[in-house]
Amino acid sequence: MREFFKKSRDVALWILLFLTITIVLSIFKASDLKPSVSINGMKSFEGERFDSKERVTVVYFWATWCGVCSMNLPLVEWYSRRLENSFRFSFVSVEEGENLEELNRYVRERDVRFKIISAHPALLKEWKVNAYPSFAILDRSGKIRFMDSGMMNPLSFFLRIWVAYFFF
Repeated sequence: MREFFKKSRDVALWILLFLTITIVLSIFKASDLKPSVSINGMKSFEGERFDSKERVTVVYFWATWCGVCSMNLPLVEWYSRRLENSFRFSFVSVEEGENLEELNRYVRERDVRFKIISAHPALLKEWKVNAYPSFAILDRSGKIRFMDSGMMNPLSFFLRIWVAYFFF
């Protein structure tokens, strides 16, 4: 029994170390981002103007053709529904610019309900989006605190949101 607890403690320490390293790397990646192109004021496909003033905001960059984006979709949907309604939090997705007909088909087939903004090339360049999916987490003042790309880990994603909400 004692051996089990020792191994469990070791595994927990490795997980904690891994999460700490990924969060620190995400902070460093975001530290040089100061885009002049803002998502505030942009219109979603539904015609809503996006405004994230004084809210922690997740900006999710994705594409309809991206397999990893499709795998992330349930997690993205879950977070956008739960967090946006629970406290001062905003969620917006930026689709890479697929034609509107293809995007509408994708959204209908997968019952996507989060806000979608079409990406302008300048937006992607300014935000240094080089891979899909990518996501940025902004603090209440609109400063980018975290920037990541690839498959989302639910725990580390939540920790980034929590850190942005309580510490920035």
